[in-house]
Amino acid sequence: MGERNGEITIRVRVPDGMERLFEREVKALVKAFEGERKGPRVTLDEVFGIVRSEKSAKELRLEAYEELFG
Repeated sequence: MGERNGEITIRVRVPDGMERLFEREVKALVKAFEGERKGPRVTLDEVFGIVRSEKSAKELRLEAYEELFG
């Protein structure tokens, strides 16, 4: 399940001298959308049973939660 990226070209008329500002704003929007889209690459349910441990899955989840969110 690889990430696929599309490409889009936007042609917009902006006032003289505003090209760089507009370009920066569009790039900031794209970056924000990418951040929204990305979630965890692997969930704990997908890796359940891979690593042998004396602890239960519930204990491992609790430890991971505490480590991530304090």
